[in-house]
Amino acid sequence: MGCCGMIADRLRALRKENGLSKRALVAKLPLNYSTYANYESGFREPNSEILQMLARHFGVSLDYLLGVSENRRKADEIAILNESENDHIKKYRQLDTHGREVVDIILDKEMERVSFLNTRNDVLNNPTHDDKWIVLRVYNQRASAGLGSYLSDDSDGDFEEMRFVATQVSERADFCVRIKGDSMEPKICDGDIVFVKAVPKVDPDNVGIFVYDGEAYCKRLRIDHRRETVVLESLNKAFAPKQITQPESLRTVGLVIGIAE
Repeated sequence: MGCCGMIADRLRALRKENGLSKRALVAKLPLNYSTYANYESGFREPNSEILQMLARHFGVSLDYLLGVSENRRKADEIAILNESENDHIKKYRQLDTHGREVVDIILDKEMERVSFLNTRNDVLNNPTHDDKWIVLRVYNQRASAGLGSYLSDDSDGDFEEMRFVATQVSERADFCVRIKGDSMEPKICDGDIVFVKAVPKVDPDNVGIFVYDGEAYCKRLRIDHRRETVVLESLNKAFAPKQITQPESLRTVGLVIGIAE
């Protein structure tokens, strides 16, 4: 496994251990959602400054986050205990065999309780539906490349197969598209993966994947029947709508039905 994949696995595991969704974690960090989601998916690798920030946040060593070591704490931190911890150790060493056994039992029980709570929080924040998974193609093509190979057997290979938790949304999807750019923020962010249902037509006011003049778009379809105009609209008001001057050339690839977490 490459370094980027190891970092992604470690970040995902640490987040789940803390019982947090990606959005809940990002709310605690000076990062936007799409940037962190790319780190956890392995699509991007954080730079050294961000790696150190993430390591500090999770309370682990940089070597652990990089997968270089299985030891979560730095060597010079292992022996550093606060006054209360040192006091507990001194008292433990003064106990007889029976006393130590009692403390060990209580400690084991408390660890079981904490582990149970962490597992429950993980299930609540990341439901697995009895661990049922589905595999879908995720297309990485940029808008300038068009979507000529979408839904065809002669794909140019610009896709990857990824595993997703089976939900009512993901099971309806025929494929996925990785979004580039922030024109659909705040609903869809740069780097997000959207679930797409292949349909020949998208109803007005819905978000879909379209091709026009060789360009691919993830936009909301707007139709003004009175003015007889068709527009592909961004959710981000900083982006001007795309006027469709030749509606007969507009190709609908599919309906966006959800965003992969």
